[in-house]
Amino acid sequence: MKFEQVCQTMYAYFSQKPLIKVAIPLAMPLMMIFAALRLLNSFISMDSVVQAIIFFGFLFFLILTVSACNFRMAAIGLGLYALSYAVSFLSSLIRYQNFRFSVLLYVLVYGFLAYQALRKSVA
Repeated sequence: MKFEQVCQTMYAYFSQKPLIKVAIPLAMPLMMIFAALRLLNSFISMDSVVQAIIFFGFLFFLILTVSACNFRMAAIGLGLYALSYAVSFLSSLIRYQNFRFSVLLYVLVYGFLAYQALRKSVA
C-alpha cells in the first residue's frame, strides 16, 4: 500500500469525525503556530505544561496535515521543529559547554523526517 493511500484513508476517517472535520482546514496554520511556539521556547523557557501542550498540539496537527497529503507544509513544520532543537543544542553547547546527546538525537530525527517529507513533496 502506498503512503498516499494511507493518507487518503486517514483523511476519510478524520472527515467522519465532527470535531476533527472542523480542525482539518485549520491544521496547517495551527501546526505552524505550534512549531513557532516551540522555536520561541528555545529562547524563552516556558512551563512544562505549556511545552506538553505545544508538543501534542504540533503532533496532532502534523498528523492532520499529512492526512491531507500536504507534505511540503509538513516538511516546513518538521524543519522548524528540528531548528528549535538545533538552537537549543547550540545554546547549551555555547553557554554551558554541555553536549546534550538527547537534543542532538531530536535534531537528527526531526531533520530526517523533514527531509523525507520534502522528498515526498517533490516526487
